[in-house]
Amino acid sequence: MSLRKLGTKKTSYIFSVILSIPVVIYTYEFGVGIWSSHDDWAKMGSALGGIYAPILSALTLYMIYRQLRLQAVMHVDQMDWQKLQIDRQHGLYLCEKLKELIKNPCDLKKFLLALNQTEVYRNISKEQYLEIVGRDETSMLLQQLITLLRKLRHCETGKEIRYHLQGLALASLGAENLNGFEVRMCRWHDMAYEGFSKDLCVFTDQSDLDQLSRFKK
Repeated sequence: MSLRKLGTKKTSYIFSVILSIPVVIYTYEFGVGIWSSHDDWAKMGSALGGIYAPILSALTLYMIYRQLRLQAVMHVDQMDWQKLQIDRQHGLYLCEKLKELIKNPCDLKKFLLALNQTEVYRNISKEQYLEIVGRDETSMLLQQLITLLRKLRHCETGKEIRYHLQGLALASLGAENLNGFEVRMCRWHDMAYEGFSKDLCVFTDQSDLDQLSRFKK
């Protein structure tokens, strides 16, 4: 186990023990006292100085390493936080745009037509599915949103943002539309990939995937 994993208190304790060992050994071997001879003081200073110099140098280097390591970790955390904020803003934009589209009768009609043309029982290819989705703006934005929400499941902060965006999406499009689209997305896009499971889904449950399994080649 490295000192970094021990924690600040345990590391300080270890450093204290290391720094006290030379004094304990010198005292045990030569005793301690107030000497009247300069030579005795010089000998003690020379002995302890020769021992402590490399020890303190090593501890100093270690503390510099710890500081650099901490700065690197903080930089990575900050970059991750910034990426999450960018994802959050993008998700909010998608939810707002989808809310506008679904309120437009013409866009809603196109979306429902795309859902009808990509029913799971239809005999179409993945390329045809992507072509149909690509012609409908609502479907394209919804696919982006679902992909984003799936990515956000990897960390705790991302999960909080995911739950917030899920709520906005449900309020904007409704559970039936969201579930219907993701079921088709799973059928025509996701099931072809090895390792696909319920854990990736956002608005789809296991019962939907069980029904889709009979279409899997």
